[in-house]
Amino acid sequence: MSIRPRCHGEFFMDSKKNILIHNLMRDAIRLAGDGLQRVSPNPRTGAIILRGDKVIGRGRHACCGGLHAEVEAIRDAGGDVRGCEMIVTLEPCCHTGRTAPCTDLIIRHGISKVYIGMEDPNPLVAGKGIKQLRQVGIEVVTDILRDECAELNQPFIKMMTLGFPYMIAKTAITLDGYIADINKRSKWISSAESRREAHRMRAQYDAVMVGMGTVIADDPQLNVRDVPGDDPVRVVFDPAGSLPEQSKLVKSAGTTPLYVITGEKISAKWKKALEANDVQMICEKGDPETVLVRGLRRLGREGIQSVLIEGGGKLQSMLAAGDNIDRVELFIAPKLLGDGIPMMKIPFRFMPDPAEFVSHAWIPHGPDMRFTGIIKKY
Repeated sequence: MSIRPRCHGEFFMDSKKNILIHNLMRDAIRLAGDGLQRVSPNPRTGAIILRGDKVIGRGRHACCGGLHAEVEAIRDAGGDVRGCEMIVTLEPCCHTGRTAPCTDLIIRHGISKVYIGMEDPNPLVAGKGIKQLRQVGIEVVTDILRDECAELNQPFIKMMTLGFPYMIAKTAITLDGYIADINKRSKWISSAESRREAHRMRAQYDAVMVGMGTVIADDPQLNVRDVPGDDPVRVVFDPAGSLPEQSKLVKSAGTTPLYVITGEKISAKWKKALEANDVQMICEKGDPETVLVRGLRRLGREGIQSVLIEGGGKLQSMLAAGDNIDRVELFIAPKLLGDGIPMMKIPFRFMPDPAEFVSHAWIPHGPDMRFTGIIKKY
């Protein structure tokens, strides 16, 4: 491949512009991830408008049904963006959903060049937006910090490509690997700082899920407390159909959505009683493992793209056995129990081929240490 010779000045200007665009894409990524409100089933996006080397507009998609990042950025720039360039984390949409296509908006406002972080995996877009922009003469540059842009929307990408929610296993454990003592008591293994962070996670993801063991032991509410953010959808895996009508989860189902994933051989009276309390029932055929997987796929079709699995060890072990966990969040407390309820089991491996993480980090929370490990990237 031949490369056109360039003078030093031209090379310097090209390099300077390249650095600028990459830095602005990082700004757009941060902008997209700044919001506390969930945007599911839409992706998180950020956009920046550039006139010459000056930023004149910024925007992000703040909530589902709200304006897209491209629209917000053009409005922030005052509307007059003819001849400007746009930096956007995700390919602009080209179909009509709750809002009009962003490609039409870009064309109508005379933007001359668009830098895109990654192609949209949504089959309704999937390269069609890029093609439409190029067909009318707009220059398009793609894959600017593609991996970093993809990190913004792992649940969205997984749902669009595999039709299954992004699964995060979260648990608090002692140094010797227990989630509760021999009497099944777990309050409080982790510190107040760790528990506050766990509530931030609830606000971050679409749904929080537990098994019946956790419901019986703790009678949890599974809402967001002590931090800003909206409550997630609550999900209980109850294949045998035994969730008590008097539980806090059922009693609050009218104000905060509650789904119950259960089997087909359940009491009609129990099902009717829960539905009378506004519980949304997902009844599936098969053994417990099949019921769980089918139920999660149903949740995905309901627009729930990310699920935080808080307990217990049996539910998490079942998901791990089926290779259905994408990320783990372990809050490790400087405490020892000697015996008790162990953390989830994973399929055994032999050295020198242990299960490893794509990436991981250690983060302190008060006296505890949080381990964040990504198992799969999409």
